[in-house]
Amino acid sequence: MKYYDLYVHADNLEEAVKIAKKLGWSGMGVIKPLDNKNLQKIAGKSIDIAAGVEIQTEKPKELKKTLRGVRKRVELIAVRGGDLEVNRTALSSPEVDILIRPWLNRHDSGLNHILVKLAKKNNVAVLFDFKDILYSSRRTRIELMSHMGEAAKLIRKYKAPFVISSGAMIPFDLRSPSELMSFGKVLGFKDPEIKEAMSAKIITENRKRLGGKWVMPGVEVE
Repeated sequence: MKYYDLYVHADNLEEAVKIAKKLGWSGMGVIKPLDNKNLQKIAGKSIDIAAGVEIQTEKPKELKKTLRGVRKRVELIAVRGGDLEVNRTALSSPEVDILIRPWLNRHDSGLNHILVKLAKKNNVAVLFDFKDILYSSRRTRIELMSHMGEAAKLIRKYKAPFVISSGAMIPFDLRSPSELMSFGKVLGFKDPEIKEAMSAKIITENRKRLGGKWVMPGVEVE
């Protein structure tokens, strides 16, 4: 089984790659701000690296416009959530790969059965970021785990996609696949679900899209 940590920010990429390889990762999704000019200049590493962007906006219309402009440039697109309309727009957009923190600055999970059904329909994964737990205070951690638990319950019920990641900001934030497996189990997911959530599935599909032969899921030009 090849494991991928799909949401890594580590600026010191060389060090992050060394640590990730020792921990047992086969690949990483390196997520940069949207205005980064070097998104594709990270090939040739000892593990597989996918270039991605994180979009942060409170304007749903702006999000739709941005998505059209970047989908053909990168292998991963993540959207920062929190605002309910941004959550809805992201989960309604097949161009989006990962929704980050739908519960940000909220008193709930930022999800409901309608939004999770949209996530399943459009194949948009909800991220469970271990770093948020790692750096939270005890009081905040309790609230955060409650929001994640609510989200996980809905995702399990409607079989929507999700991603479990270290969310590493620095190389030493990285965690091993087994540690993130344990995190997934705390959230109530089963082993096969967690393994898929840490697989290369999203990257593989997006690389087909970028290859020029992709038409739609399951359909490619010969």
